[in-house]
Amino acid sequence: MSRVERDPERGRAAAAKLKALGVKGILIKAAEQGYITQLACKMPECFCPEELGGACYFEPVTAELSDWMPTHEHFPLSKREGGKVAVDNAILAHRLCNRIDYSISVGRSYASDLKRIRKAREDAIRRNNEGPDALTRSVQ
Repeated sequence: MSRVERDPERGRAAAAKLKALGVKGILIKAAEQGYITQLACKMPECFCPEELGGACYFEPVTAELSDWMPTHEHFPLSKREGGKVAVDNAILAHRLCNRIDYSISVGRSYASDLKRIRKAREDAIRRNNEGPDALTRSVQ
């Protein structure tokens, strides 16, 4: 299906990083086979705030399902267009970016998701402004 240039060496490094985040399944296989070679959200538009780290920032997979955890997106053929779970039909995405992309494609409102992004940006800015010695100051 895909005409992407595979790079198994870089893919194995990406797979190791994905595994460290708790990812399993098709994303690992796609990375190990060189279809995914970089930890970066590959959605048409990544909404992860630059203050968090942008497209390359991912949080570990947990039961709480973080907005910025890695998820699988069917690409180039979407699931709703008949795309199957396959190494050559997989890209890496943030959970929230994946959700917003779907909302846009089906005409569903995503205003509440944009509020979550604003809050994440504000929280990151606040943490960045507090700096590494903020904990020390709050203890004194």
